[in-house]
Amino acid sequence: MQDANEHSPGAEAHPVPATVWQRLTGMFFTPGTVFAALRHQPDFLAPILVMALLTAGFSVFFTVWVKVDPKEVARRAIERQLESQGKRWSDLSDAEQRQFEQGIEFSAGLQRFAPLIGIGVSVLATLALAGVYYLGMLLARGQATFRQVLSVTAYATYATESVKYVLNILIILLRPPDAEQILKARGSFVISNPAPLLPESLPGWMLAAVSWVDVFSLWFIVLMAIGLAAVAYRKTPQQMAIIPGSLWLLGLLGSVVFALVTGGK
Repeated sequence: MQDANEHSPGAEAHPVPATVWQRLTGMFFTPGTVFAALRHQPDFLAPILVMALLTAGFSVFFTVWVKVDPKEVARRAIERQLESQGKRWSDLSDAEQRQFEQGIEFSAGLQRFAPLIGIGVSVLATLALAGVYYLGMLLARGQATFRQVLSVTAYATYATESVKYVLNILIILLRPPDAEQILKARGSFVISNPAPLLPESLPGWMLAAVSWVDVFSLWFIVLMAIGLAAVAYRKTPQQMAIIPGSLWLLGLLGSVVFALVTGGK
């Protein structure tokens, strides 16, 4: 089935088809051109494949380069959780200690499958996010197919996450983290929001809110607004920005509420 936008009044002429390499590199220099090409030639396999390789590669690199026992990281995570509750490991009963020890063993065992788990999570997250954006597109009365929205989501995710991976690798090469730093990093060693610079004594909900004021998150919102406008009929980036902007706001509010309810940091 042909794209309905092609037969819409006032539809633009087809952009010059670009190779996969041109699209992947163009996301960092001329994202608007790449998104315009995706309107007529949707392509989501290339960025999803690149992200899968980056995810698996980073996981292997981290395991080889960072000489930290996964059990130590899991144990320290439990200790931090107990500290937030005003407890210590010695305060636990024998049964509770055995239960936590089993959890530590299980968590450490999962590290062997980290590359595969990372690939699965990356692909499923992109598909789920594209589904949410497609629903937002329908609510905004934008004429675009799910394939087009998935392509935009995949390329926008690839652009932001690949840069984050590269920066994380450089930081780890310069200074391999210990168990405490791994836990504080929460998946990324790049300081792209003010939260890591603030005292941990601040309320958890405040740190959660500030963590969403993130350079990569804002960059992703801009890319999605441009991309959704490119594949939708007669929509501007300003009009489409409400979709990623609303999801960002919901995520921020959800994190704040969760921190208030659980008292977590």
